[in-house]
Amino acid sequence: MGEIFTKLEGGRILIKLDKSIYEKEAIMAAAYKMTDTCFIVVKLQEDNQFEVYFEPKNSQSEEELKAIAKNYCNEVLDQQTRLDVEKRYGNIRDLLVKQAFSPIENIKDKINI
Repeated sequence: MGEIFTKLEGGRILIKLDKSIYEKEAIMAAAYKMTDTCFIVVKLQEDNQFEVYFEPKNSQSEEELKAIAKNYCNEVLDQQTRLDVEKRYGNIRDLLVKQAFSPIENIKDKINI
């Protein structure tokens, strides 16, 4: 397996993500989860790729930043999977919630609050 990132000057790391696979929402949610560990900048490029730049906070080593970037890859995959599941099965969840709370509508006038 090849490297998933590119090392840049200043100790920064760049990861490129294909827009046809990952949605902006997943990329941003994953980036937000990593903001306590490093500085992150997300840019959309004309070639339908997102560039995600990782810059060390404080005195992080290159190995620590690589580990953060790899964890980011797992997190963005998790976030995209959540979005895909929501699109596919979200209506089932909505129906279950509606059914679970529909009996309350039938007895609402009998409840004294």
